[in-house]
Amino acid sequence: MIIRVRFGKEGALRFIGHLDVLRTFQKIFRRAGIPMAYSQGFSPHPIMSFALPLGLGLSSEGEYLDAEIGDGMGTEEVFTRLQAATSPELPVYAVRELPEKSGNAMASVGRASYRLTIPWESADAIDAACVKLLAETSHVIEKKTKTQTVSFDLRPCLYELRVEKDALTGGAQGENPACLLMTLSAGSKANVKPEAVWKELLKTAGLPETIIPMAVRRLDLLTEDGTPLGCVL
Repeated sequence: MIIRVRFGKEGALRFIGHLDVLRTFQKIFRRAGIPMAYSQGFSPHPIMSFALPLGLGLSSEGEYLDAEIGDGMGTEEVFTRLQAATSPELPVYAVRELPEKSGNAMASVGRASYRLTIPWESADAIDAACVKLLAETSHVIEKKTKTQTVSFDLRPCLYELRVEKDALTGGAQGENPACLLMTLSAGSKANVKPEAVWKELLKTAGLPETIIPMAVRRLDLLTEDGTPLGCVL
């Protein structure tokens, strides 16, 4: 049986890398008593793949992994066992069964949505910059690769940019930080980091580059047409 697990990354675990997350989930499956299928060859390993590695320091509520497990357990039992075997900093939100020949999570990713917590006093200027950037037909930036710097058109990779004031509750109006919501291209075709878009918004708004978001959180991973990975068969 092939399953897709939606999970999150919180607290101190925001600072562990992708390989550590992979090893941790292998241990979680063993601790939960869920039999995993293994690859063939001289060095067998559990058949498990992740949708899109998350940058260090980012929290998330929209991470996905696909795994092949032995038959005999329903998805509700797998979900209950995983929840009991993991920690609050690596919460499991949902488990669903996938058809045998469905595309894996990594190949399905086309977009990613984020929430950036930003200073209240910058919210109006950033909101205006969002409108201006989305109104452009092209926005070329310099993008550094491992070997060179290339020109890259950012505009086709922007699906959503908007500011919400007082989106985070807990104080009077103006006391809460504002939120910047982004939906960007992600995956193998074009992978845009929220930090790069933030930098361009600061330039467009005429704000100092020293202003940084107080937190960056990935909300979900989506397909090319905007369908959340948790809904894809």
